[in-house]
Amino acid sequence: MSRLQKSVALSTTEAEYMAIAEAAKEMIWLKNFLSELGMKQGDCDLYCDNQSAIHLAKNPVFHSRTKHIKMRYHFIRELIEDGTINLKKKILGTKNPADMLTKAVTTEKLKLCMASTGLPDT
Repeated sequence: MSRLQKSVALSTTEAEYMAIAEAAKEMIWLKNFLSELGMKQGDCDLYCDNQSAIHLAKNPVFHSRTKHIKMRYHFIRELIEDGTINLKKKILGTKNPADMLTKAVTTEKLKLCMASTGLPDT
């Protein structure tokens, strides 16, 4: 999923933090939808390529440096704490399939990204 954020972020960490909160919302909706269709789902693993955003999401303490971030994005902390979402460690840039949606990539990296998302290599 790739789309423009509607909010202005003051740093890369904040932008990534907002993005993982939005991705978590989509994951929960999709998991609930598939469950209603009778398709049981396993754990929701969410990967992030920004170590600072991961730390911010896993840290339940509010700091003066993050008080400007809208409260609606902080719910990711609750999802991690109650086990609804498993926020995984930083994914290497060389193995990040999201790069094909946000960066210029080589043909080799594009094929790798497509394979990891299940897209056919044509």
